Amino acid sequence: MANLRSPHHLRQGLTTDPAESPRLRLRWPVFVALGVAGLLMLAWAEGGESPLRPIAQPVQLPEQP
Repeated sequence: MANLRSPHHLRQGLTTDPAESPRLRLRWPVFVALGVAGLLMLAWAEGGESPLRPIAQPVQLPEQP
């Protein structure tokens, strides 16, 4: 009896190489863009929480002859 299953599918119905899936190839840029957008939003929200203060203090200079 001939095997009617396609040799390119596993028992779970997945292809042998998931990286060849066109849906996966189109999704990874979306995940990268979402990650970058999340990091930018976090940096924007966290930045500027503390007010800027001048960093000035008296310094003693050595006497010059």
